[in-house]
Amino acid sequence: MFNGIASDYDRLNHILSFGIDHLWRHHATSEISASIKAGSRILDIACGTGDLSAGLAKKGFEVVGIDIAENMLHIAEKKLSSRNFLCTPAFIRASAENIPFEDDSFDAVTIAFGIRNFDNRDKCLKEISRVLRKGGLLRILEFAEPRNRLWKAVFNTYFMRISPLIGKAVSKDKEAYSYLPESVRAFPKYENFCNELSADFSNPEYDVLSGGIALYYKAYKP
Repeated sequence: MFNGIASDYDRLNHILSFGIDHLWRHHATSEISASIKAGSRILDIACGTGDLSAGLAKKGFEVVGIDIAENMLHIAEKKLSSRNFLCTPAFIRASAENIPFEDDSFDAVTIAFGIRNFDNRDKCLKEISRVLRKGGLLRILEFAEPRNRLWKAVFNTYFMRISPLIGKAVSKDKEAYSYLPESVRAFPKYENFCNELSADFSNPEYDVLSGGIALYYKAYKP
């Protein structure tokens, strides 16, 4: 599915979020750069077309992005090849269920709007813990639903009814942009996902972004 929408993915992200997705990624890169030193090694899982990977590289980190959708990776490589980085991100086709790196290889792992798509989340989180160094950061951006009743009603009307129509009109793929709100609704949110993270990571918490449209989860390898 993601291979099929790769060519429209960036444009639709910005259209559907009214450009706010840039602010969410900026929040992540700024928090990470304040938490670990420049030059640290970061694994960006489900990296897609490389927007978060690029933002982290601009902050001076050594970034490796992995994704299972090769068309997404092709766009990431093409898009980032024209930019000047001190250390250009590397992209590898790989699954979060079988990360092709040795134990304790990374100082941080990031996932931006991808973890809800993992088929076997428990196995993936254990793999992430394996490749993280002790004390390493796990940072996850993911959609949620606002807790404020009025804002939630507005959000659900747009996200569940209007955004799939926009996605279909632009990408010609009805299934993909109907899947998006369904996957968000099914994914555990707020404290529920923190409880899930606590099985493998310490001190899970979250920042609320844009009134709860997105959450920024933070945890550490004990």
